[in-house]
Amino acid sequence: MLPFKTKFGWGIGTLTVSLMFQANGLLLLVYLTDYVNMQAATAGLLIGLSKIYDAVTDPVMGRISDRTNSRWGKRRPYVLLGTLMCAMSFLLLFNLALFAESENIILITLVALILNATGYTVFNVPYLAMPSEITDDYDARTDLMSYRVMAVAAGQLGGSALGPALVVYFGSGVSGHTGMSLSLALIMIVAGFACVWMTKDAPFARRVTEKKDEGSFLKQFRTAFQVKPFAILLGVKVTQLTGFAVFLGSLPYLFTRIMDLSYNYLGFYFLIQGSVMFVSQPLWVKIVNKVGKKKGYYLASLSWGLGALSWMLAAPGESDILIALRGCFLGFGAGGLLLVGQSMLPDTMQYDKETTGQSREGILAGVYTTVEKLSFAIGPSILGIMLGMVGYNALLESQSDTVINMVYFTAGGFPVITLLVSCFFIMIYNVDEESLKEKGKKENE
Repeated sequence: MLPFKTKFGWGIGTLTVSLMFQANGLLLLVYLTDYVNMQAATAGLLIGLSKIYDAVTDPVMGRISDRTNSRWGKRRPYVLLGTLMCAMSFLLLFNLALFAESENIILITLVALILNATGYTVFNVPYLAMPSEITDDYDARTDLMSYRVMAVAAGQLGGSALGPALVVYFGSGVSGHTGMSLSLALIMIVAGFACVWMTKDAPFARRVTEKKDEGSFLKQFRTAFQVKPFAILLGVKVTQLTGFAVFLGSLPYLFTRIMDLSYNYLGFYFLIQGSVMFVSQPLWVKIVNKVGKKKGYYLASLSWGLGALSWMLAAPGESDILIALRGCFLGFGAGGLLLVGQSMLPDTMQYDKETTGQSREGILAGVYTTVEKLSFAIGPSILGIMLGMVGYNALLESQSDTVINMVYFTAGGFPVITLLVSCFFIMIYNVDEESLKEKGKKENE
């Protein structure tokens, strides 16, 4: 098994982008509209443009890191650079109020968003390519990924709970967001630097492969989809994450419009879910190592699915206990789903190396993160279309029964259906420890 220093060091790195992702998702739009005095439609368009840019640059970054040769390795230089870019651009985003009166504020905001998206890509794509190079051991990768899942959970808690609290602590308003961004940026830098330093002695696989020009953006996608297990894993992620995105977008409507509860209760739910997701990782590692990744995925789906379906029974004035129980089921299930999905990624990378003899971890990681981002982008669009179809009107205090039923469906039924579809993809996924060992033997013959 890997040393604790390597596992903890690699895992904590994801705190850099997880903190930024959560804080941006929760606070950035309202900051732009309320403190930079930007129209909501304009702010949303700028954020959307940066997301598109972010998605299409991932495979490019993967190819760059694959072809890098430095004394720090292929990936660690970019993790360091990405850390600095993420922290600095995050600071800039939440200090845009300083330029609110400028006639170029829209251009300045777009540049800040592009810098932030670039930092995310520069960090995350090489970072996700590291596990398959750190170890070829099937179970060790599961253990390694559990540290990342814990860091993701910590980032969710930090971005959704600590971020708003810091805004209030530093005086709310413009000064509050400045203090918040400085505090979280410092945490991001510490996490990123710790990742680079603590993985410097990691036992990276030293395999020399022929450098090959993978061509255009579309050609890189075709290359990735030719790796059958990787293509199946993308099917898992698209269906799973699209459902998750619809589910997350539905919760505010469910809490405020149906359960008649404030956002404080929504924060309470996320606190329980994130905490259970964090503490469940050691247990999930044991479960997955005992029953295998596919069965582990089914068990996690059962826990998450039951929790999601229970929202369809939610009623006005729901008790704290029921909300907490749902948080436990969904947090436990999410912990298992994320662990298994993340640990399958380096397995497919090793499968590709053993099959082709080429080192293309960066390209696969780039395509993987692109699909993740597009799935999260599709989810809110689906939710908006479904609510619009049944006549949701934000100005009405009381919604029709059709709207209420649709909110129940998008919070419970729809995400469970997409999760079941992802289980179908898991059924036909055929990479396990034995198949990887067999591939390795054939390559060495």
